[in-house]
Amino acid sequence: MEFCASQIIERYRMYGFEYKKAYSNSSYLTFTFSAGYFHNAEVVKIANNNEDKTQIEKKIKSLTELGISVKTTEYSTLNDIEEGLFEGFFDVISWRKRIESEYTEYVNSAMLAYPDKVEDLSYHYINAPYTIVNSISEPQPRIIDDIISRLNDDSAQLMLIEAPAGFGKTCTSYELINSLIADKSNPIPFFTEFSRDRQARIFSHVFVREVDRAFSQVKSDIVEYELKNGRIVMVLDGFDELLSDTQQSESIEDYENAEPMLETISELLQGKSKIVITSRKSAMFDGATFSEWVERFNDQFNFVRYRIERPDVGDWLGLERQRKIENMGLNLKEASNPVLLSYLRFVRDEKFRELCDSPDELVSRYFNSMLEREQERQNLHLTPDEQTTLLTMLAEDMCERNYTSESKDKLIEFFKSGKCASVLENARRGYKPSERPSIDSLSNTLSNHAFFDRSNQGEGRIEFVNEFVFGNFIAESVLKCEDEWMASDERFVEPAILSYLPRHQNEREKLWHSLSAMNEFLSASDRFKYELNMLNEIASGNYDQCSIMSLNIQNYKLFEKTSVTEVSFSDCVFSNIEFVAGNMKDVTFINCKFYGCSIGGEISSAESFVFLNCIDNNGFINDVDECGSQEDIDSLDQLTRLILERYWRVGSAQIDRLHIPMASIYKSCQQNGYTKRQITLEIKRMKAREILEDATDGEYIAINRDSIVTIKEMLGRV
Repeated sequence: MEFCASQIIERYRMYGFEYKKAYSNSSYLTFTFSAGYFHNAEVVKIANNNEDKTQIEKKIKSLTELGISVKTTEYSTLNDIEEGLFEGFFDVISWRKRIESEYTEYVNSAMLAYPDKVEDLSYHYINAPYTIVNSISEPQPRIIDDIISRLNDDSAQLMLIEAPAGFGKTCTSYELINSLIADKSNPIPFFTEFSRDRQARIFSHVFVREVDRAFSQVKSDIVEYELKNGRIVMVLDGFDELLSDTQQSESIEDYENAEPMLETISELLQGKSKIVITSRKSAMFDGATFSEWVERFNDQFNFVRYRIERPDVGDWLGLERQRKIENMGLNLKEASNPVLLSYLRFVRDEKFRELCDSPDELVSRYFNSMLEREQERQNLHLTPDEQTTLLTMLAEDMCERNYTSESKDKLIEFFKSGKCASVLENARRGYKPSERPSIDSLSNTLSNHAFFDRSNQGEGRIEFVNEFVFGNFIAESVLKCEDEWMASDERFVEPAILSYLPRHQNEREKLWHSLSAMNEFLSASDRFKYELNMLNEIASGNYDQCSIMSLNIQNYKLFEKTSVTEVSFSDCVFSNIEFVAGNMKDVTFINCKFYGCSIGGEISSAESFVFLNCIDNNGFINDVDECGSQEDIDSLDQLTRLILERYWRVGSAQIDRLHIPMASIYKSCQQNGYTKRQITLEIKRMKAREILEDATDGEYIAINRDSIVTIKEMLGRV
């Protein structure tokens, strides 16, 4: 057993110990640590020497006489010393128990959202389908297992988990941290939710606050040190809370809002660091600016992008109930919302049979059941309609004033004031005089409603229990609005859409038309997705020269009733889609996947389709390409030069980069006046000439090393 004394001294000083040279020798190192009234010392044995042992025993005795508690320790390796300091200062056992308690509290809160009290009602995380963007390897069946397998890698990793609102981001975060603490060989999770703090974009504010909340004696720089050592994994839930009030185009403003956090994250992603962030789908992650940020740190950390897809109904309901749902004619795609699937999973058999008799009433029955249960649970003499009115008023206020959570005191004040007070006053008459509560008491009871979540906000903040419930009351507000409905932020549109997907098409159409005033504030991708979901078709003709990104589109006949020109689709997945190509002109597909797709009508009508880095499973792309017009690939024009100069900058003696994000190339060339279609055709020509080639990652395009001499000649760099 031989140690380097300077390395040990460095480790202990990092944790706040003071090295006492006068009480040390060549075989023993003594450190002191003071915490308030308590003074402690630790003597670390680093070598075997009887004379040194006798000497140190005398020094230990003198320290004890001074009232200092002394502990002597012996380690086998430097790593053992680091582990001992980590487990002692971070109190790992208590840390695991705290995470377990937070998980239990979250689960209990989630289970309140189900109206029937079934004896065997228990929480079970459902493994939704997921994909890894541009991954060539097959992911593991469970997303949690795939993430944990990457946490055991020695390299730094940034993992992004994307999902639509209400489709499992937060529950996946909680399932991940619970799985991590179940195995002592895993790193310990450091978990925070951005929704806890409206100043979350100031990362130092979040970081220091969370360290203070979790640990009493550990400074933030120690947490950072152990993160880089791989003993801690950071899980940041709700990154979309940082994003801007606009979702237009590439969302440069989103990037500017998120940039301080991203830059701090990049500083932390060193050594063995692992950071997991969750977010709603955002155009920012598809934009060139974010791609360039990732590329800038390509040698420092790996970036993995997960997408959680629509739940599989069979996984939630089992075969028997799934068959009954199919037989009653309910559209499984429309019903595949986690909240409704959970309701159908846990509802009693007799009520399930009633639902099968009236499938169109599924959503209204869910809400009525919950509101009726609330009457019983809290002895609340407010009818379901009156509760709906009050909750709709709250959702409307949130949309107008741009907030999603509030303190309990302010929530009570809201229910006591304005139109809410008259509803409560009317409800008071339903009580016996001897049992009649005050307005204050009724408002307090409402603040404990099962449709509110108090488990994960910290500092007593309350929000709607999930996006589906929140969206239902936003939609109620939209539909009762006599003028054009406008919200302070377009983020409130998605929950309303989400809540209406399982409803009858007439109801969906009515809500979609009532939301029309918000269309101009939505990105083209969101507008396209919402229109398909609500109308089952694209009926508007306002997608010309638009970029549609990162959508999973299944079982539609696209552009049957309207036409489109110069539209591009990037990173989209098309399954069982019939493209009415006669209504589609100059369409570009980049990094897209096609499964079971076809052309409606003559294949020649798709001659203006262009594909770049796309794949299919039935020869669809090849069939379309064969009917397309052949482009001249011999000429060198300004666009070719512009693309090559992204790899080999003017004034540089050699090629700067061998591969570049395609989003970065598109951004640069579009700034010079070229369309996405022109750029795509040029990249295809350059690939045909073997100047460019596919990179390992589908979002990048690479220089062909064998053509560097040719490129030199083309650019005049000989």
